[in-house]
Amino acid sequence: MKTSDSENEKTAPPLWQYVPIADYHPPAPPVTESVRERLAVFRRLFLHGEPEEESPFKASDNLRALPAWQSKRVAPSPEWHGSAEALTLELTAWLKQEEPDRPAIVLVGPPHGGHSGTLAVWAEQQGWPILPPPSTEQILNGDDTWLSGQSRSGSPWVFPALERAYLRHAEGLNLIRRFLDRVCSGNLGRGIIGCDSWSWAFLRHVWRGRLPVTLTLQAFDKDRLADHFQQIADPSGDRQLLFRQSDNGRYVLKPPKTETSTGAETSSFLQLLAAHSRGNLGVARAVWLASLQTEPDEKLAEEPPDEGAPGMDGQTVWVLPWSQLSFPALPSGAGRDEAFVLHTLLLHNGLPLELMQRLLPLAPSQVMETLLRLEDSGLAAQVDSVWQVAARGYPAVRQFLQDNGYLIDQF
Repeated sequence: MKTSDSENEKTAPPLWQYVPIADYHPPAPPVTESVRERLAVFRRLFLHGEPEEESPFKASDNLRALPAWQSKRVAPSPEWHGSAEALTLELTAWLKQEEPDRPAIVLVGPPHGGHSGTLAVWAEQQGWPILPPPSTEQILNGDDTWLSGQSRSGSPWVFPALERAYLRHAEGLNLIRRFLDRVCSGNLGRGIIGCDSWSWAFLRHVWRGRLPVTLTLQAFDKDRLADHFQQIADPSGDRQLLFRQSDNGRYVLKPPKTETSTGAETSSFLQLLAAHSRGNLGVARAVWLASLQTEPDEKLAEEPPDEGAPGMDGQTVWVLPWSQLSFPALPSGAGRDEAFVLHTLLLHNGLPLELMQRLLPLAPSQVMETLLRLEDSGLAAQVDSVWQVAARGYPAVRQFLQDNGYLIDQF
């Protein structure tokens, strides 16, 4: 018996869903497709003279990356409203309790996963004040006056980025230990804390207090990625944009209803993307943007349309096959210096250069040179004077640190 679309929608999990950390499940790659993609790479590397089995649907030479305005139109940055609403749903019972058993909730998420953005939106929706982070000197001096105002008010609060309250330094942990003790004892009242997953992994080693309730956003598998990318690219739901794989014409996102009934083939690209990103929406979006192509003669390809003019309706966005994508990799000979710098960036979810040079056991010039090498390799980026691991480079960095025995997160 055939299952209707409406029945599928009833059983499908929500796009945004918060779960205990133990219930986070990174997506698995498709086994058969992984073998096929490895064979494709082998053919490209070693069988240069061999003819291709079949002609590509759209030759890559005839395609080019989407212009910046189209990229923003097709895959804009998440605004996190849906994530904040899902968090409210998950916290319904806790919010109704006048004196909850656990006064604090910790929202943990991987780099580029949106935990701080979600909490900023959530705080605005709920009317809860956001606690500012302590200054560098307050952290190093263990200055408790940072929280003196909150201690007196007793009102509920949100602290979106716990990683901004400590430094991996001999003098940089006392303040956060006391803060977490006070939070979990209820001394600061009811609050919600956001924390980067690498910072949380580190803090669980240096702070042995009572573990608060910890939640995380469930991984974006292929179905969630498909729904999210479709929604942001085509908010009206009219399928005005088509996303097809360039080598075989298969649909990457849902085909129009007129073709669904004819059994149109779909691509495994999103399953590979979900596995590569480990369900991290920020990483997935960065790779997704890099895969999107258009034909040079497509209308309005260079400049955004004037207000009221037709935009990209009816246009096909071509998606490069997974085997043709390039990914950032560690530079040749990468070793201790790169590992120190990358691990420090991840443990703090990014730092300005001056603090990196202050924290690392390297000469200031070594830190700068290492950061520039990592930037050239696509592994690090500077945003508003803060250095961080780049979204597209994050999977390679995580694997490099894991292979070299460094403490990693569980996402």
